Amino acid sequence: MTQTLDTRRLDPGTADRRTTRIGAALGLLSIVLVATGFAVAAATETTIASPPSEVAAFYTEAGLARTLAGGIVEALGLLLFLPFAAVLTGRVRDGGLSGGLLAPTARMAATVYVTICLAPGMSAGAAALWLAHHGSPDAVVLTALNDLRVLSYFIALVAFALFLVTIGMAGHLTGRLPRWTGWWAVGNGVAIVAGLPWAAANLIDVFGLLGLLWVVAVAVDLLRNPAVPRSVAVE
Repeated sequence: MTQTLDTRRLDPGTADRRTTRIGAALGLLSIVLVATGFAVAAATETTIASPPSEVAAFYTEAGLARTLAGGIVEALGLLLFLPFAAVLTGRVRDGGLSGGLLAPTARMAATVYVTICLAPGMSAGAAALWLAHHGSPDAVVLTALNDLRVLSYFIALVAFALFLVTIGMAGHLTGRLPRWTGWWAVGNGVAIVAGLPWAAANLIDVFGLLGLLWVVAVAVDLLRNPAVPRSVAVE
C-alpha cells in the first residue's frame, strides 16, 4: 500500500481525474471569458496600422464602463488559462526530457504569455481609455499607448507559441496526450512565429485564434478522457 502511494506521488503524469477535469473546465471557461470580454470591450478594434484620428476616435467614443467591464472579464479569462496550463504540463511530465525541460518551459511560457497580455498589454489600453475620458484626448499619446498594447500582444504570442511547441513535443514524447494535439500545437506555434513579420496584416491573428481553438479541443478531450493512458501511466 505504501509503495503504491509513493509511486503515484513520484509520478506527476498520473493526474487525478477530478483535478484534470477541473483544469480542463477552467481552460474552457478561460476561452469563453476572453472571447466575451473582447466582444464587450471592443466591438470595433484598432490596429497598429490605424491612423491617429481613428485611434483617438476609438478610445474617446468607447463607453468607459462597458469597455472596462469587458477588460476585467477578459483579464479574468487570461488568468484562468494558468490553472489549465498547470494541469496540462503536470500531465506530460516524466523523468526524461519532458519532465526536465519541456513541461517546465511550457509552464513558464504560459505564465509569461498571460503576464505580458495583462501588463503592459491590457494596462496600456486601459491607460489610453482613461486618458481619453479623463485626461488628454491627444491623438499622439493615445496612438503611442495603443501601439504599446498591440505590440505587447504580438510579443505575448511568441510566449504562447513557445508554450504550444513545448507542450506539443512533451505530449508526443510521453504519449499522455492524443497524437493530434502534438502535431497541431507544434505546427500552430511555428506558424505564429513565422507570421510575425506580417503581423500588421492581421495574419498572425488567424494563427492566434487557431491556438485558442487548440485549447478548447484539448480541454474537451481531457473532460472526456481525464485518466492517463494505462500504457504510459507509470514510466
